Amino acid sequence: MHFDLFTLGVIGAAIGIAISISFTLLGLVLRGLPALRIWATAFWVITAAALTQGLNENGSLLSTVVGGGLIALANALMLMGIAIHLRYPLRWRWPLAVVGLFVACQVYVYLSPPTQTVSALMFGGYSVVWDAWMVWVLLWRSPRDMRNTCSFTALIFIIDALFYLLRSVLVLFPQLLAHPPLDELLTTWNYLFGILSSFLLSTGFTLMLAERLTLDLRRLARTDGLTGLLNRSALIEAGARLVDTCRARGQACSVLMFDLDHFKSINDNWGHAAGDAVLNHFVAVIRSVGLPRGTLFARYGGEEFMLVLPAIEPARAAALAERMRTAVAAAPAVFEDRHIDITTSVGGATAVDADVEQLVNAADVALYRAKHQGRNQVAWNSEA
Repeated sequence: MHFDLFTLGVIGAAIGIAISISFTLLGLVLRGLPALRIWATAFWVITAAALTQGLNENGSLLSTVVGGGLIALANALMLMGIAIHLRYPLRWRWPLAVVGLFVACQVYVYLSPPTQTVSALMFGGYSVVWDAWMVWVLLWRSPRDMRNTCSFTALIFIIDALFYLLRSVLVLFPQLLAHPPLDELLTTWNYLFGILSSFLLSTGFTLMLAERLTLDLRRLARTDGLTGLLNRSALIEAGARLVDTCRARGQACSVLMFDLDHFKSINDNWGHAAGDAVLNHFVAVIRSVGLPRGTLFARYGGEEFMLVLPAIEPARAAALAERMRTAVAAAPAVFEDRHIDITTSVGGATAVDADVEQLVNAADVALYRAKHQGRNQVAWNSEA
């Protein structure tokens, strides 16, 4: 079946519209993904470029400058969407500068048309530059837990770059393109490959979005929404691995359990917003003291927090607990320009041959003892 360029342009525009609508509707539902809106805009721009070049492919101002500029802008949008999605700090000015350079070259091509060989090599070179830039971001700037989908999307851009490199090589042999059937076939495949690339890119971006959502949901399931610390279930899971590792190596592992003294009265007298501020302040103070490497710090529940200290001697763990208790007592929380004095009771336990549940229970016993003896002190369970 034979398709002229006008028909292929219309088909590409129709497919582009369908993809663009899909991403736009996804953006209305998934509002917390800014890259999704950027990619939706990129597909709309690609659709406009396909329609522009499909309606007029004779080297006019519309197809050469406007169509080519839209393609460059779409590449810039895709690149920035990838960078934002991967949280890579890429500034907009650099892709837009490349777009401006490309448009300037297209204006020159329109005003002083070069040979077909030079024009094809220029366009192929621009395409390879964009593809290489996006592949670099996807493969070398992506987090480890997103490598699978990023590698798939990078593969699409690599194939796209290889396609344009192949076209550039063929252009260097004009005797091949002197045959009208071959020249027409290459032009047709150029449009068909563009349509296929749009399909594959939309799939790759969708997979990246799905993986990001999955990772964020897993992170939310393991994180306390107020303080950003690990929650109780994540603490027990990760703590069990640390304690088992220490036990296998014959190393001591310590657990410190903190409880903010009279926290209920803070909520009653100052309000729950003040209570939240006090909790965040407590976390900041504990971190400011300095946490040993490999430490797990989590919100155990309510106003209770826990530290798991792997491979640390009891004396060092006890000294750290005392420094933290002193730091909390010396640093009142600030809420609406008013100071709220807080203190904490600490229960600690250290063991070599114990599981995480036994250590947590032992630290809880010590914490109860500290509170029973008057609060704002450190108690140690030596029987762990």
